[in-house]
Amino acid sequence: MSSSESLYWHDYETSGANAVEDRPWQFAGIRTNADLEIIGEPLTLYAKPTPDRLPHPAAVRVTGITPQEAESKGDPEAEFIARIHAELAQPGTCGIGYNSIRFDDEITRFALWRNFHDAYSREWQNGNSRWDLLDVTRAYRALRPTGITWPVRDDGQTSFRLEDLTAVNGIEHGAAHDAMADVIATIEMAKLLKRSDGELFDTLYRQRTKRAVTALLDLEQLTPLVHVSGMFGNARHNLAVIVPVAWHPQNNSEVICVDLGSAPDFLDEDAGNLREQLFTPRDALPEGVQRPPLQTIRLNRAPVLLRASWVAGEAAERLSLDGDRHRQHLAAVRAARASDPKAFTSRLQAIWQEREFSERSDPDVMLYEGFIDNHDRSLCEQVVAADPASLSAQAFPFQDRRLPELLFRYRARNYPDTLTPQEAAQWREHCQQQWQEGSFTLSQFEQEMAEERARPGVSDATLAALDTLDHWVRALSAQG
Repeated sequence: MSSSESLYWHDYETSGANAVEDRPWQFAGIRTNADLEIIGEPLTLYAKPTPDRLPHPAAVRVTGITPQEAESKGDPEAEFIARIHAELAQPGTCGIGYNSIRFDDEITRFALWRNFHDAYSREWQNGNSRWDLLDVTRAYRALRPTGITWPVRDDGQTSFRLEDLTAVNGIEHGAAHDAMADVIATIEMAKLLKRSDGELFDTLYRQRTKRAVTALLDLEQLTPLVHVSGMFGNARHNLAVIVPVAWHPQNNSEVICVDLGSAPDFLDEDAGNLREQLFTPRDALPEGVQRPPLQTIRLNRAPVLLRASWVAGEAAERLSLDGDRHRQHLAAVRAARASDPKAFTSRLQAIWQEREFSERSDPDVMLYEGFIDNHDRSLCEQVVAADPASLSAQAFPFQDRRLPELLFRYRARNYPDTLTPQEAAQWREHCQQQWQEGSFTLSQFEQEMAEERARPGVSDATLAALDTLDHWVRALSAQG
């Protein structure tokens, strides 16, 4: 890491576990240098809740944060995410957390999207990047386990829950699921990993970017690599020897790979059959039908990819990796590709080329429905810079169909006092529709609330927090 680079460790506490639709309520961030020494002031922020998305009682149980607390301590989401973006977008910043790429980064992206910021630029512009300590920790468990105490679950498998790791390694964690406590614990866990094996830590840090991991790929020679990911499960040490074989047909940041741990019996299969086997829920597959050993890796999500030499010798034996079996499967893949390279690649790409997705109609969750062009990006920047009171009087001739409705909701969520009586009625109607027909309805809220109250061993403090949440939701309903 150069002297101009820093790591920004961060964590959210949210109103639910859905990173696309649920909302951030609390954020904490700390900046460190390459030696993981804190530089700058720690930051804790709260965001005011909005009436268009009901909170999950389970989230209040886990975090202890009620909507009333977030309301009293918080800023409108537009101001909240602007301050976070200012930290993450500082040149040379690597944004990092624990399970951050799958969760916290999605929270950030969708909050930026709802509030008219560029959802992606802070991840790659000006020497910026992102990283995730969860898969790094999994890599240590598989490849360099000594020097760290590994917690064991009731089923005998390793637990990668941050609070379990910190507890058995004597790391102070404060209140787990408090954002700042989680950030400090993540930094301390990173220090432990780095002390136990600096070579692996530095290697994975260098290879966090799309450019670095792309340099490992050899689609001409079909060179195998080691991939560490939770998708492989604890029984396989979250690790597989894979071979990248073709680029994804629609996403140039994604590569199609074969898992060499299983026989490549799919090589003569029709793409349609393979697609069905790959994407049908496992419990819905016909009896005796196995998923083909195919996957894609998103290179812009800091995947843990290493050269196969990392699992040579003692590591292969400890991980129960059968090198002869891998070489046999690799030879079969290479032979299939050599017999007709174009047909081989086309058949694999067709699996993903023709995959159908359900169309979304709610602009709040339509970030991935297409990039914003330069014309609309300029207008989005004007929205962010505008005086909130003047937004209703300004014209924003968006070309993207998602943005006009998103602008109305932006005003309603962040600056409700600027709405006309007609607009306020329209906003109330939208919120009521979400409570009745959205992805988390009022009836679902009531059912989850009853389940949480009946939870064995529920504490008085949790019951009080649930009562407070229930009061907030009932007050909203009465206003509706």
